[in-house]
Amino acid sequence: MRVEQLSVRSGVSVDTIRYYQSKGLLDPPRREGRVAWYDGGHLDRLERVRTLQQRGFTLATIVRLVTGGLDA
Repeated sequence: MRVEQLSVRSGVSVDTIRYYQSKGLLDPPRREGRVAWYDGGHLDRLERVRTLQQRGFTLATIVRLVTGGLDA
């Protein structure tokens, strides 16, 4: 799916998705030329990030959790 579709399905804005990528919360999408393709793994990660945020975790802590730098 493209970033716009990921945004709709996840309820996260396109700008926030790009911000999360810049902070290491999301893996880069697969590219075909200028088109970026996202998959279910990206959607799952966004859902996990939102859940952790709702539980009061900071983005810095979430980065460490999802990248394996901190045990859940």
